[in-house]
Amino acid sequence: MNSFISTHAVRVVAAAAALIPLLMTWYPSIPWEALVAAAAALLGAGELAQRHEDNKTVSALHETSPLDSAAWLQAELTKQETVQNR
Repeated sequence: MNSFISTHAVRVVAAAAALIPLLMTWYPSIPWEALVAAAAALLGAGELAQRHEDNKTVSALHETSPLDSAAWLQAELTKQETVQNR
């Protein structure tokens, strides 16, 4: 469950946010203070989800690509071929 929420945090917050207007139509007697509190909690959860997604993006950008090592090997092979052809 924890990995599901970590993977789909933004979707979970969006689904919860979509339920607020639905609850208002089903239960019109809900006090507005409760709705404001729920909306504030969803904004906070959305901010946390956004930061989590940003951290995942930053960590993915700092990982080395397998193509980087292939490019390095190609450069080394080119140097060796240049030395051998002299």
